[in-house]
Amino acid sequence: MSRIVAVHGVNQYDPTRGADAAAARLGAAWARALSQNVPSPLGASELSMTYYADLLQAAYPAPEGQGPGDDVDRLAPEAVDAVLRWGELLGVGTREAQGRVLTPVRWVADGVAKRYGFGQEPVRRFVARFFPDLLAYLHTPARTRVRQRLADAIARHEPRILIAHSLGSVVAYDTLWQYTDLKVDVLVTLGSPLAMPDVVLPYLQHPDDSRAFSCPPGAAAWVNLADPGDLVAVPQPLTDTFRGVTACVSTGIGAFRMHKAGGYLRSAATAKAVLAYLEPLG
Repeated sequence: MSRIVAVHGVNQYDPTRGADAAAARLGAAWARALSQNVPSPLGASELSMTYYADLLQAAYPAPEGQGPGDDVDRLAPEAVDAVLRWGELLGVGTREAQGRVLTPVRWVADGVAKRYGFGQEPVRRFVARFFPDLLAYLHTPARTRVRQRLADAIARHEPRILIAHSLGSVVAYDTLWQYTDLKVDVLVTLGSPLAMPDVVLPYLQHPDDSRAFSCPPGAAAWVNLADPGDLVAVPQPLTDTFRGVTACVSTGIGAFRMHKAGGYLRSAATAKAVLAYLEPLG
């Protein structure tokens, strides 16, 4: 049994390992990062990673000749549309791009980089990696298989804590709503895009519409953490869109690490969010 079940974010596909080996490697890295601010370091069996990147890759492979997240100019049309909507949310439109050398996606990525003080190349790489994974989850049959994999992990480990980063927070939210018999003491979401209008929010699924956009019934508590400069965790705070969030924490994780899982996991705020659920069984 693991006290923590974790769910990773985007760009985690590992073509050199099978799903179990990739999960073990990524889970160990998460445990090490989280242990930096936890008095008793987490043992190898205390955190179990639910790996699902292989399912997304099978459903939405990169274009021929393109590695994972290589080129913002070769995104599928539906990914381009999502990028443009994201740019508008961050105050970067494409009206001025007419007649320019840059493609609309590259224009948006570079505009976001300039507006928020990031380098162009890191933002371009982020755009090229985030949106294909997001669309593979939301708009292909892989969604059902990903949720089932997480549901199986929760049922097997009966964790106290479900911790999810980035797209993983959408997977966790979806799964707890789909499998309402699953129970966790706390859902901890890091850098979550759940509230992103047009791109994510309209596609969330709730068996009971009267309870839409609220804490899943299987989570006794919900803690959300977001860096103020996280380009994915928008709009903030999450409590403006979702009911039942126990705590919504704005925490800085460092320049140029605004959406990295490691930055969130190493933060004191994340440690504080999980310690209350680790200590009673420590």
